[in-house]
Amino acid sequence: MKRLFGSMCCLAASTAFAQDDVKQPQLIKKSTFHASVTLGYGGIENPVLDADDVISPILPSLAYYGDSWYFDDFSIGYSLFESEKFYIDLLGRFNDDGFFFELDGVDKLFATGVVRSSSGRPTIPSASPINLTPIERNLSYMAGFSSALNIYDDIWLSAAYVHDITNVHNGYEILFNGYQAFTLFSGIAGIEAGINYKNEELIDYYYTVSPTESKTRLLSYNLESATNYYLKVSYEYPISDNFSVDFKLKHTWLDSNLANSHMINKNGYFSGFTGITYHF
Repeated sequence: MKRLFGSMCCLAASTAFAQDDVKQPQLIKKSTFHASVTLGYGGIENPVLDADDVISPILPSLAYYGDSWYFDDFSIGYSLFESEKFYIDLLGRFNDDGFFFELDGVDKLFATGVVRSSSGRPTIPSASPINLTPIERNLSYMAGFSSALNIYDDIWLSAAYVHDITNVHNGYEILFNGYQAFTLFSGIAGIEAGINYKNEELIDYYYTVSPTESKTRLLSYNLESATNYYLKVSYEYPISDNFSVDFKLKHTWLDSNLANSHMINKNGYFSGFTGITYHF
C-alpha cells in the first residue's frame, strides 16, 4: 500500500497539468473540487543507480481552490495576496528527491551496486564479516513562500522558496519557472521551463554514501549544492464533457556535480503520463 500510495503521489506531483510548485488561477474555477483519473501508461525514471523506475497504469488527481486556501494533489497553500496578475502564497509540498528512495524500497539497494570498484582487488578482507547498513532516506515535506506574475495573456513567471519542516535534512530549495498555456488543434497545450536550486544540506543527505553503506572503499567526492533544470510539455484534447485525451512529458537535467556522484548513474531523467482522463 505504501508503494502504491507513493507512486500515485510522485506521479501526480511530477506530471500534473498545472505547475508543480505554484497554482494556476487562470485554469481552475474557485470554490469547486476538481477530481479526475487517467488510465494509460506513465511513470518516472529513477536516476539512483540500480533503483527501480516507477511505472503505473493510473494517475489520479484532486484539487480544490477556495478564496484563501487550496490543495492541488499533494501541494497545499494559503493566499496572502492575490490579484488577476500577481499573487503571493504560503506553500507546502513534498521534496521529490525522497521519492527516489521511498518508491524503490531501497532496503535492497546497497552501495555494492551504487559504487563500483575501479580496481580488481577487494578493499575488505574476504574473511571479515560484512554488515552493511541499507541505504534508506526519508521523504521530507517542504514549506515556504511562492509568488507568480502574469506577464502576458497566459504566460506566467513564478518563484518559490521552501524549507524542510520535517527535520529530515533541514535543507531548502529555490525554484523559478515560466509557464504558458495556449489552444492547439481544439485542445489545450502547455509548456513549462524551470530551474530548481537545492542547497548542500539537502543534497548531502540524499546522495552521500556513508562508509557503512558501502562494500568498497569510496573515492573522495564532495557533494555541493545542485541546480537542476527541467522542461515540461502537456496537451489535453477534450472528447466530451467528462472525457479527454491527455499527454504529459517532463525531462529534468541534473546538476553535473550531482550526476557524477556515487549515487547517480545518469545526467537526467524523464517523467510523464499519457492516457484517457475521466473528469468527475
